[in-house]
Amino acid sequence: MFFSIDDEVFGRLPALCVGVVLAEGVDGTGEHPAVDALLDKAVRDAERRLEGAHASEDPRVQPYREAFHELGMSPSRYPSSNIALLRRIAKGKGLWRVNSVVDLGNAISIKYGLPLGAHALGEKDVLELRFSRPDDVFVALGESEPDVTLAPGELVYAVDNLVHTRRWTWRQSENGKVEPSTTRIAFPIDGFTGVNDDEVRAACEELVATLRDECGASAETHLFSAAGPRA
Repeated sequence: MFFSIDDEVFGRLPALCVGVVLAEGVDGTGEHPAVDALLDKAVRDAERRLEGAHASEDPRVQPYREAFHELGMSPSRYPSSNIALLRRIAKGKGLWRVNSVVDLGNAISIKYGLPLGAHALGEKDVLELRFSRPDDVFVALGESEPDVTLAPGELVYAVDNLVHTRRWTWRQSENGKVEPSTTRIAFPIDGFTGVNDDEVRAACEELVATLRDECGASAETHLFSAAGPRA
């Protein structure tokens, strides 16, 4: 087992589905011009799509705004990762480069309007989507000390008691951060059955193909929902 969704999550978000690409043998070192081109095109297309509009007006992000409200979180104060990327583009700020694997994930996220995470995993790690617990620890990206504002009951991605993302897909941690040397990575792509699950599948397929072609990885897709929450 490498991924699971707690049953309690489906009690709050019954239509949730998560496509997860598990990639192994990833080579994210060196230059990857095809990934650069994919990200550049995704940003240009998003700029045209969002011209004269706010990112929160994009119809593709509405299901996530509604889900955040259902979870008691403000989508304006705590935007999901797809909204945060589109918001930056809509403001004319373009997008930063991190490394080829993270850049690829961002390109797919922007292209399909879906939140897409990248989590470095050890051989025995199990990435969970669940609500936070009293002993959980979160160290924000770029920080060295735990964030004391994390409280029980927050939707998180976590491995054991180490939280990888707070408020579902809002803020990333130092734990699980993908480096160019990372070789085993889980990419969860969050969506909703009957709403955008076709886009989730398409995003997974494109991600798998590009990881194989550009990063020499072996990669496979799993789709998780209330009918099958773990694998």
